[in-house]
Amino acid sequence: MLMEHVFQCVDDIYDEVVNHGSDELKRTICDLEKIAGHNTPSVIKKGIMLSMTICFNQVQFQDELFEGLLQENLEYMIRHIPEMKKTIQLRVSLRGLEKEMNREIILPYFITLADLAYAVLAIFQAEGHHLFKIESNCGRFGCEQCDQEMLDDYAANVFLSDLHLEKDHQFSLWYDFGEDYVFDIEVLNIQIQSDLFVLEDSQIIAGKGYGIWEDEHELLEMYYKNYDEFLMRIEDYGLDEDDFIFNEFDQDIANEMFMEDFEFLRHVYEDQDEDLW
Repeated sequence: MLMEHVFQCVDDIYDEVVNHGSDELKRTICDLEKIAGHNTPSVIKKGIMLSMTICFNQVQFQDELFEGLLQENLEYMIRHIPEMKKTIQLRVSLRGLEKEMNREIILPYFITLADLAYAVLAIFQAEGHHLFKIESNCGRFGCEQCDQEMLDDYAANVFLSDLHLEKDHQFSLWYDFGEDYVFDIEVLNIQIQSDLFVLEDSQIIAGKGYGIWEDEHELLEMYYKNYDEFLMRIEDYGLDEDDFIFNEFDQDIANEMFMEDFEFLRHVYEDQDEDLW
């Protein structure tokens, strides 16, 4: 239900922008239409969501600020249309349980690192209760709730394409600095498509293992590596196996739930008060 309200809000702003935007903004949209064709509405809505996120982060909601940000974002996208036609195929594995828990996913090459993080966390059933940080040869990029001193930039300000990735490049996503869930990410392929490729086109093409257990990394590893010790440990805690999720990976269900889980995580990280962290 929450996502329906978010999408409705974006649709309403889209209608307002297209019908009542400034002359400069309308000229930019015309330039975009010449390049993006029938994908123009989805590109504009992506720009709207990026602009909304910046306004929320700055706690400023003036129409003039929003329209200026949208203008900048659309101009940036026009310059990067070739990259918006690229897809990136990634293999993502949970460090320490690489054989037991992994995914292969095809994503747009032109997404922010924040969106990449939400995608990875979504396909491993994370609930977004903790901080995250992406580490690569290009730097360290984390969620807005991270201390700025520990980052080179915020993940929402950097695009995946800015990392200049190639096949076989590797980087990582560190989630929950206490439990130390680290997802190793390997680039399997980068391809150019004939049309724009948006997040809704993403596909999970393979996988193993269900997902992580929030706040229970040690027990998760114990379950896979020493089952008898796992049973004794949870008995000491007054728990039994019914308290844990052991479902195997199901590709159809994973793809069906991907966008809903992704949007939920985006809301958790981008629409919540920092004081909650």
